[in-house]
Amino acid sequence: MINLELDHTLINNFNRDGFIILEKFIERDFIENVKRKFEPLFKGKFETGIEPDEWNWKFDKDPVDVTRQICNGWKSDNLIKSFVCHEIVGKACAELMNWNGSKLIQDNVLWKPPGGKTLGYHQDAAYDDWIIPQTMMTCWMSLDDTTKETGTLEYVKGSHKWGLQPPKGEFHSPEDYREQLKIFAEKNNKDLDIVYVEVPAGGVAFHHGYMWHGSGINTSDKHRRAIVSHCVPSDAKFHPTNNGGTAKTYKKYKKEDSDKLPDEFFPLLWKRD
Repeated sequence: MINLELDHTLINNFNRDGFIILEKFIERDFIENVKRKFEPLFKGKFETGIEPDEWNWKFDKDPVDVTRQICNGWKSDNLIKSFVCHEIVGKACAELMNWNGSKLIQDNVLWKPPGGKTLGYHQDAAYDDWIIPQTMMTCWMSLDDTTKETGTLEYVKGSHKWGLQPPKGEFHSPEDYREQLKIFAEKNNKDLDIVYVEVPAGGVAFHHGYMWHGSGINTSDKHRRAIVSHCVPSDAKFHPTNNGGTAKTYKKYKKEDSDKLPDEFFPLLWKRD
């Protein structure tokens, strides 16, 4: 269902740029089956009977031009789980980041319809100051052909080396989705080399948790769907005091007698040896 062979060239490119983009990842026979899961999920029909942790768009209730997102759809649907929790995803994330293993901290089921609005530039790891170490690796799997016109993911090449900044500005549908990026770049004298993730359906992009990225309006007449795995090191722990970022949603899973991330809520995807 997923195919990937990392080599030294890809790893070196990742270390240099902060991302890699590959045209082939999900086998095409699986793509339509995964896309068919989107409408039931956003209508609240959960195969497992378990609601996702976050669910920001519902049919017949929310504006049609909003980019739709579900977080931790793996709890609600077994096919989504088989992809976002796949061992190959975990192994690739760990090897690219030089970790001993990786766990799923959160997934995304993303649906940007025609006219779908922007996503503000940000760094994924900035929202997870409730874990130690505060780091992340993201695997973004496209289910549709993506282009600049479909409002695809955008990266700033090399920005994973700029350090981690606290989240600022609007995240969903800001009028100027590059505003915070431009403010940071001007203040710190950084040049912006923006790369668009343009891949066929079944393609993938991996990016560092410090990577500045966002997406523009879908100006096409096509839907743009993706599933995403956000991974952290397999030995990551809850921060004892910090409660920022998405802590209100996810720190409720902390057990009283342990600072470890429980496997039942943060699945272990891969571990060396």
